[in-house]
Amino acid sequence: MSSSGKTIKLEELMPISDERRSIPLWSYIPTWWAAMIVVMIFAVGFFALHPYGPVNVKQAIVALALASVFCGVLFALNAYPGYKKGIPYSVQVRSSFGVKGGKIATVIRSLPAICWLGIATWAGGLALNVISETLFGFGNKWVYFIVFLIINVLLAVRGITMMKRFNTVGGFILVAMMTFTLVDILRTGGFESYEAFTYEGTWGYGFWAVFATGVACIITGALNVSDMSRHLVKSEGSKNNWLGHFFGIAPAYFYMLLLGILYGMTTGTADPVAAILALSPSVAMAIALVIFVLSAQISSNLTLNILPPAHALQDISKKISWQRGVIITAIISLATCPWILFTSDNYYKFMNIYSCFLGPIIGITLAEYWIVNKQKLDVDALYDKEKGSKYWYKNGFSVVAIVSLVVGALVSMIWLEISWMVGLPLSFVLYSILKKAVGMEREA
Repeated sequence: MSSSGKTIKLEELMPISDERRSIPLWSYIPTWWAAMIVVMIFAVGFFALHPYGPVNVKQAIVALALASVFCGVLFALNAYPGYKKGIPYSVQVRSSFGVKGGKIATVIRSLPAICWLGIATWAGGLALNVISETLFGFGNKWVYFIVFLIINVLLAVRGITMMKRFNTVGGFILVAMMTFTLVDILRTGGFESYEAFTYEGTWGYGFWAVFATGVACIITGALNVSDMSRHLVKSEGSKNNWLGHFFGIAPAYFYMLLLGILYGMTTGTADPVAAILALSPSVAMAIALVIFVLSAQISSNLTLNILPPAHALQDISKKISWQRGVIITAIISLATCPWILFTSDNYYKFMNIYSCFLGPIIGITLAEYWIVNKQKLDVDALYDKEKGSKYWYKNGFSVVAIVSLVVGALVSMIWLEISWMVGLPLSFVLYSILKKAVGMEREA
């Protein structure tokens, strides 16, 4: 399946050839930095600590550092099909789930992305409202919520090139501003007597629950990482893939989690906007840092929350273009009621529930690529949607993949706090065994 024609746009689902890769390594890493700087991650770090969570400061830092490293490796492993063959996630999953069954995996991936888009946009609207009330003495969070959503859509409809430019610049700026805030917290923070330092905590189940939540927060991005890796300029071997994902994910993600811990201990709140206002030495600095929140939300929305559902919609219907997919995604995000989800006591349960499904899907896609296919993919066959094609399986669905997903998801729900840690390896092993037993699942 050739992708050398100039008429093929980068936002389409066709494979991207090596010569048309648009993001070099030096730009790819800060693109992920920007995507990892999500203000809701503050809360993951803060609520890991006693009295809200089960661990002390040392245990939280170790658990979340391990989660960050694990995420870097997980992203790199699942990025190979996109990096090697230039295919998006919605095409990648056809090899494991089937021509029609692949849509199940893309829809499951898209649902939490749409929810996160709503949550992140709501947080951005709150930040805009803070700036308005500080500067002008009035504000309306609902108006700013819609305004911020429109800003995200206007940037996203311009496609991958705009996303690359915005995230590359934004990544460097955001890391610089994070460094400033970290230094300022360490210089002025008054958390020496905070009880989370002396709390005994646990290195057992509670520790691993914090680790699991740290991964669950961005496991959505690990699933469809091929949507980004197919744009990464290739190197000899797999160097760019490993460098781009490990150094793009792990350092920035852990940095954000660490800031959440420090901000929370210093201010007593996991609300990033409130924490920024409380720690800022001046109104001007507060506004500058709130703008940092807005930039971070746009960066993460473009890469993690808009790209996957837009591609999923394109895969579902040929009549849906990239631009229409972005707009539909934005409209649906309003229906998720993020103002409830963001403040609900079920906020973390939300992450663990969707991880019950995403963990098994990642396990299945990893098993398909690394164990079943041994890193070989028939790209032409992946785009053949005719009955009887290589990846048609049974009525367009892989029974093996569906069984592995259902079993992995159901068992994961028993241990909800560590759901993906159960579902991912279970579905990986189950799919590998069943696939070997039934082969290609050809129809009679």
